[in-house]
Amino acid sequence: MRFPRALVGLALFSISLPAFGWNLDGHRIIAGIAYARLKPNTRARVDALIRKHPDYETLLTKDAPADPTARARYAFMNAAAWPDMIRGDARFYDEMRADAAPTPPIPGFPESKKHPTWHYYDIPYSPDGTPGESTPPPNALSELQRLIPEIGSTKDDALAAYDLPWIEHLVGDVHQPLHATSRYLKSQPKGDAGGNFVWVVPGKPLHAYWDDAAGTELNDQQRVQYGAIMTQQHSRPWRLSLRPNDWIDESYALVKTVVYSFGPVTGSRETPLTLPDGYAERTQAIAKRRIALAGYRLAQVLNNQLH
Repeated sequence: MRFPRALVGLALFSISLPAFGWNLDGHRIIAGIAYARLKPNTRARVDALIRKHPDYETLLTKDAPADPTARARYAFMNAAAWPDMIRGDARFYDEMRADAAPTPPIPGFPESKKHPTWHYYDIPYSPDGTPGESTPPPNALSELQRLIPEIGSTKDDALAAYDLPWIEHLVGDVHQPLHATSRYLKSQPKGDAGGNFVWVVPGKPLHAYWDDAAGTELNDQQRVQYGAIMTQQHSRPWRLSLRPNDWIDESYALVKTVVYSFGPVTGSRETPLTLPDGYAERTQAIAKRRIALAGYRLAQVLNNQLH
């Protein structure tokens, strides 16, 4: 998530589902898919790290079920949304702002930065030849490449407990196509910030349209249920790439073939563009597949690093 996010409906197995994607509930669904596929030793390690997270008793287990097993799963799923939860948290500061003022150290955390640039890695897409720029580090690619081996090698549980929600979240982020690009046009020579400066009916940025392809305000049972439905529809590939570069390249390929298939138009807040027939259905289908794939990959990454 860069800025708040889209929506589409789906009916599966006679269940009417709200939209699917990568807002807070989308990240929780991905984590739920992964949690169900963790090996016993990995799950025990993950549960222990989550309990050591400084926000365990507040943000991570707020409204959690009392049953210990369900509570552990809930906390892990909520941890996947934590990097977005702290965007408006006064304890943390945006280090990218020119006037950034560091906030006081927070007990238990290695740092108090919000890390807004960690959420994406923009490959410039320039259909009309307008020059573009890639995202400098730190970004989603540089941090996934750093955090994944770090959580497996560190002996510092506090650091591992901090890294875990970021890994959960960033694996999900880079499977959302608009976290892998910024489109450059002659009419937008500075780029569209991953679709945030393209406005579509029903009156929201394209980025939000894709983000909210995940559904909103779901309860714990729905998140688990919908994750199970998605994995029934999209089974785990036999060959599962665990290279973050590949995940981003896949998202970028969708950018060129589907996301901007409506052409070099941008719309505006006052006159949002109408997406072509079938666009919502394609968004929905891609969202389901990418969410399932992100869940499979997150599980394998953690099984490899925390066995």
